[in-house]
Amino acid sequence: MHGFFKKLNIRTAFLICLAAGFLNRGVFLCAQKEPPPSSPETLKLNTQGRFGGTLSYALPGEPATFNPLAARENRSRLVAYLTSATLLELDTRTQRPLPGLAKSWTRSPDGKSVRLKLRQVLFSDGSRFTSKDVVFTFEKIYQEDSRNAFKDSLLIEGKPVQIRVLGPWEVEIIFPKPYAASEYILTTIPILPGERFPDSKRRIEESWNLSTSPDEISGLGPFAIANHEPGKRTLLRRNIHYWKTDRNGRRLPYLDEIRLEYLEDRNAQMVRFQSGQLEIIDQSLRPEDFLTIKSAPGNFRVSNAGPSSNLTLFWFNQSTGTNPETGTGYVPLEKQKWFSNPAFRRAVSHAISRDSIVQNVYFGQARPAWSLVPSSITSWHTNELPRYEFDVRRARELLRKVGFSWRNRGGRERLVDSAGKEVSFDLVTRSDDLMAKTATIIQEDLSKIGMEVRIRQEELRALISRVMNSRQYDAALMNVDIPVDPADHVNLLLSSAPMHMWNPGQARPATPWEQRIDELMNRQRVVLNPGERFRLYKEVQQVLAEQTPVIPLVNRDVVVAHSPRVKNLAVSTIFPFALWNVWELYLECGVPPPK
Repeated sequence: MHGFFKKLNIRTAFLICLAAGFLNRGVFLCAQKEPPPSSPETLKLNTQGRFGGTLSYALPGEPATFNPLAARENRSRLVAYLTSATLLELDTRTQRPLPGLAKSWTRSPDGKSVRLKLRQVLFSDGSRFTSKDVVFTFEKIYQEDSRNAFKDSLLIEGKPVQIRVLGPWEVEIIFPKPYAASEYILTTIPILPGERFPDSKRRIEESWNLSTSPDEISGLGPFAIANHEPGKRTLLRRNIHYWKTDRNGRRLPYLDEIRLEYLEDRNAQMVRFQSGQLEIIDQSLRPEDFLTIKSAPGNFRVSNAGPSSNLTLFWFNQSTGTNPETGTGYVPLEKQKWFSNPAFRRAVSHAISRDSIVQNVYFGQARPAWSLVPSSITSWHTNELPRYEFDVRRARELLRKVGFSWRNRGGRERLVDSAGKEVSFDLVTRSDDLMAKTATIIQEDLSKIGMEVRIRQEELRALISRVMNSRQYDAALMNVDIPVDPADHVNLLLSSAPMHMWNPGQARPATPWEQRIDELMNRQRVVLNPGERFRLYKEVQQVLAEQTPVIPLVNRDVVVAHSPRVKNLAVSTIFPFALWNVWELYLECGVPPPK
C-alpha cells in the first residue's frame, strides 16, 4: 500500500483514501500535507512516513500538571515528553546521549563543564529559543523555595551548576565538581520559554496547571496543547516549528494531532480500542486484555518488548520526628520498632511470593525483581545481589531471632513482638486493578507468618501526597519508573531528598547505612572512570539489598496493543515506551479500523 501511494500525486491519494474510508466502518482521512519548510538548524532523521491524522492514545487517568518541571508521575511526564524538549536527547535503545536542542557539544577533559551550540529554532508559539531560555530554566529550578522535580538531581553536593552564556546560541554548563553524568543529566531537563513567565517570583511548579489556557503554554516538543477537557481528554496539535525533519527534509512530526484519552475504567478502554476509537494502549493495558487481544481474531496488533524500567516495590514508613500537624510521631512507637528492624524487613521480603505476583497479577508478563535497578537498564543492573526468595520458614527464623513469637487467637496464628503486641498494619496503594491484586497477594502471604495487613486504596495524587507530605501511613505499595542513570536516582536515595520514600527529607542521615549510601551516591556522581563509578553504585545496590528499606517485587513487561494503521512503531523498554519516537509515527492511509 505504501509503495503504491508513492506513485500517486497528493490529490489522487486523497480521493482513494477518502473512498476507502467510506467503504469501511468509519471514515479515515489521511491526505498527505506539505509540512512547513525546514531550516539549516533542524535535525534530519533517517525516517519516512505520511503526514496527517489524529492518533488516539489511552492514559489511565488525568495528569497532575502540564508543567514539565513539576511532572513527577507518568501521566504528567508523558505530556511533558510530547510538548517539551531537552538540550540533549536519550537514545532509548543504546541509553546514550544524542543531539537535541544542542546540535553539538564538547565536554571538558576534567569533567567540570560542557559547552553546547544551540539550534536557532522556535517555540511552538513562534517565539525564538535562545541561551536566555536555558538560563531561565536553570534559575527557576534552583529557586530557593521551589520543590520542582529536578532540583535534587542538579545539586552536586548541595551546590548548583552555573550557566555561562557564550552567545545567543551557545552556553557552557559548569559543574561545581567533575560530574560523571554531565551529558546524561542534560537529556532530562526540559527547557521552558522564559518570556512566558513574567512573574519571576512565583515558584515554577505553580505555573501551567490543568486550568491554564493552552494559549499560555508553549514548548519545543513535537506537539503543543490545543485543548483540555477536565477528566476526559487533552488534544495535542502538531508543533509546526518542530526542529526535526525526515530523510527528505520534511518537518516532523507526521501526525496532525494526538488525543490523550483519560480512561480509568479499563473495560471502557478495551471497548473503545476494539471499536477502533483508540490506536495505542501501553501504560494502561491490563495483562489479561493483552492476552485477549492476542488470541482473538481481528485487525489488531500486540507486542511484548520485555521487562520495563517500571518497578513495583513495597516499603515501610520509617519516618522519624514529629508530625507538625498532630504533634505526634508519624508512626506509632511500636510500629517504628518493627519497621526500623532490617531483620523484620528481610522476613517480609522472604514471605512474599514474587512468582505468584508474576503469574496471578501479570499472567506471566512480568519478571521477579531483586534490585532497585531493572535489567532493562543495562549499564547499571547487576545480578550479584542477595535474593530473598520465597521462603516462609526462613522468614519465621528471622523473626524469631529478633524477639517475635506467635500465639493463637480465634483459631488463627498471630505474630506478636517481645512486648506481646500483635503485628498488624495498613498497606496503602493506588486505586488500580494491578495494585489491588498485588496488595491482596501480599496480604495473603504475610498472613502465613501471622501478620495482619489491611489494604487501603487511594487516587494516585492523594497517595503521593500522603507518602511524601503528610506521611500518615504504615506501609506503601507503588510502582515507579527507574531513571537510566544513577545520577538521577538521588531523588530516591539521598537521605535529604523529598522522594526518599521510607524517610524523606532527613536533616542528617538517620542510620549509618543511609549515611553510607549518601557518601556513595555523591561519590559516584563525580568519578569520571566508568568502571569505578559502576563499582560505587553496585555497593549502593548491595547496601539496599542487605538493609531492604524498599522491597523490589516485579518489573512488568512493556506490552502494547495498537492498530495496524500505526506505522514506524518501535516500542522501547524505557519510558515512554510506545511513544518514545512519536515524531516518526504515522497513520497508514486506507487501513480500516478493527471490526
